[in-house]
Amino acid sequence: MANTSAPFGFSQYSGTGSLPTYEQVQMAISSSNTGPIFSNDPVMMAAGTTGVGTGLITQAYNPVTVVISGITFASGVATATITAITSGVPTSPNAWAAPVGSVISITGASSFATGGAFIGNFTVTDSTTTTIKFVAPTGTFSSTYTAGTSVVYVPVAGVFVGCKYLSVAQKRTVWSNYWPGSDANTAASVTAYVVNDPNAQFVVQTANSNTASTAVGVTAVGQNIGFNYAVSGASPASSNGNTATGISTYFADQYTLTTPGGYQPLLPFRVVALANWTADGSNPLQSVNGNDYTSAYNRVVVAFNNAMLKQFNGI
Repeated sequence: MANTSAPFGFSQYSGTGSLPTYEQVQMAISSSNTGPIFSNDPVMMAAGTTGVGTGLITQAYNPVTVVISGITFASGVATATITAITSGVPTSPNAWAAPVGSVISITGASSFATGGAFIGNFTVTDSTTTTIKFVAPTGTFSSTYTAGTSVVYVPVAGVFVGCKYLSVAQKRTVWSNYWPGSDANTAASVTAYVVNDPNAQFVVQTANSNTASTAVGVTAVGQNIGFNYAVSGASPASSNGNTATGISTYFADQYTLTTPGGYQPLLPFRVVALANWTADGSNPLQSVNGNDYTSAYNRVVVAFNNAMLKQFNGI
């Protein structure tokens, strides 16, 4: 049975503890965060306009591609000037600055007239909405800078499964499977429930954000993968979350297996299995949508890769 596109985010498959709560922890969402967060959405730590973490979470966003016009050096610190952000940036709850502790990956033609190639992955130590600072690599770099490709990768903080907040409209505490982006008493933050167990695994449907979707095969197992909600060629266009059900519309993005590539260590998840795949090819639940691993939109099992509790940098 051919699968159909019906993404539902990252639904927990296994982990510490047991159903129905597994190892959920409490986090917080700013009551002024107007961006919805849906059940099964990956989330990230929010940061202010100086890149310092707020201690609150927001809906996860894709790696952020930035345009660097120049890099200066002082006391072993490199300062990159950002003139544009071309993709991935969130709009709420504040103007975006690269979170301290995230990683900027500089690749491609990036170089200086004196010193040559300037490429690598660098941990962000300070930032504003127009600058990113990091420890300068060994070498002497000066004169004309030629820009390459620069992408900021932020680790995920977990997967959101619900929240509670004091509703202004209803004058009572509301328990919800998603944060609608409004209606909470501004005197307090929203209580969020998040799965962040480093050993947790999730079932998620695959699709492609750039071209026609095809089956994600067993060769993807062991590869890293990103996420998206915009399915290429979808009609009507894909939406960010389903407000009628509160369920996420994120999928594991097949496109990221080739661009930047499944070898990219900074992608948020790792494919650990295909749903319903068996070594003997019996495919016992093929009639269930998403379980035909020979056709597009098949489901995979993923684990955290670039996640807060699996790496050393704090945000």
